[in-house]
Amino acid sequence: MSLKENVDFIKDEISTEEKFVEGFFKLEKFWKKYKVVTIGAISVVIILVAGISINNYQTKQNNINANIAFDELLVNSSNVKAQATLKELNPTLLSIVNYINSAKNNKKVVVDAEYLKQLSQFNIALDKNDINAINKVELDPKFLLKEYALFQKALIQTLNKDYKKAKTTLALIPNNSSVVQLSTQLSHYLLTK
Repeated sequence: MSLKENVDFIKDEISTEEKFVEGFFKLEKFWKKYKVVTIGAISVVIILVAGISINNYQTKQNNINANIAFDELLVNSSNVKAQATLKELNPTLLSIVNYINSAKNNKKVVVDAEYLKQLSQFNIALDKNDINAINKVELDPKFLLKEYALFQKALIQTLNKDYKKAKTTLALIPNNSSVVQLSTQLSHYLLTK
């Protein structure tokens, strides 16, 4: 290497070191200027992550405890401690277990769980042969058994000898329904009426 190449090499090395030191001083100046903001932002992120983790853990534990209480109530419906736990942690599960236990005992109970509430109202309406109550439940857009409710309504109308309304009600059941076979059989019966 010639002397000129050595000098150029040394200049490049010094220039690189100067850039590094200059960058370090810029970083130090930035740190001094925004130290509080940076520490605050990092603290907020750490607190948020910790809070979300604690919340998720607490939710998971509540779900586990509610499921244990639910299982206990399925076995023993008179367990007061499990009822209190479930009432506190998940009232919807309590209403579901009440519905299940009432079905075991052949009792009719209206519950608060969305779909079970509709089913229990429907069952009560069927027991009473109350067409108005069936209509009320059937009109709910979230009701799962619309076609079955229509069939039951037509059946009640048939039992009440209101054959014309029964035929009209059966006509509302679509051909792709799962109760079409039942409605067809009732329609055949109604042909003679």
